[in-house]
Amino acid sequence: MRIDKLSGNVAAALGVRKWVVMMFALSQIALVLMLIAFLTRGDTHRETLVPPTIHKSFWVEDDKVSKEYLIEMGVFLAQLYFDVTPQNVDFNHRALKRYIDPRFYGTLEIEAGAYAQKIKKDNASTFMAIAMVMPDEAKQRIAVQGILNTYLGDSRTSQVNKTYVFEFGQRGGRVLLTGMREGKNAAQPFDGNSDETPAP
Repeated sequence: MRIDKLSGNVAAALGVRKWVVMMFALSQIALVLMLIAFLTRGDTHRETLVPPTIHKSFWVEDDKVSKEYLIEMGVFLAQLYFDVTPQNVDFNHRALKRYIDPRFYGTLEIEAGAYAQKIKKDNASTFMAIAMVMPDEAKQRIAVQGILNTYLGDSRTSQVNKTYVFEFGQRGGRVLLTGMREGKNAAQPFDGNSDETPAP
């Protein structure tokens, strides 16, 4: 009788032990799966600065920003628009559209689309070697002057001095592009027609 009782106690203890071992193994598997899910998840938190790289301090006041910010933003947008190849032109112009005032979006969509089609059709690449940046803090605009280089394969096919005026405004607490046009007079880039003209 005592042997039967002792055997029952041993069996019960072994059963509890097996249950504990199984629960421990399952918890370790769940922990590993959670760790894998955490390391491979794609919804990580990201803060985006506009422009993404700030080199100088700047101020923001009511509906205006400092000339330092205008310079950073103007150079950043000029590079997004003009430093392109057939492979990255669509990506760059999609990124550019995140900084566009909705009222200017349609105009830029047409101009950027035509520019992208020309780049892909000609299998060309362009980049703008920026030589000078002229901010107009009072009217929240900036003139970017430089040489627009065009390449077909390894050969440079054109090298043209260009001036572009980028106009900014605040909307919803963000500084957005409200207009872009080519400046006709390099010495006085802000003079002339204020209507937007297509990029080359």
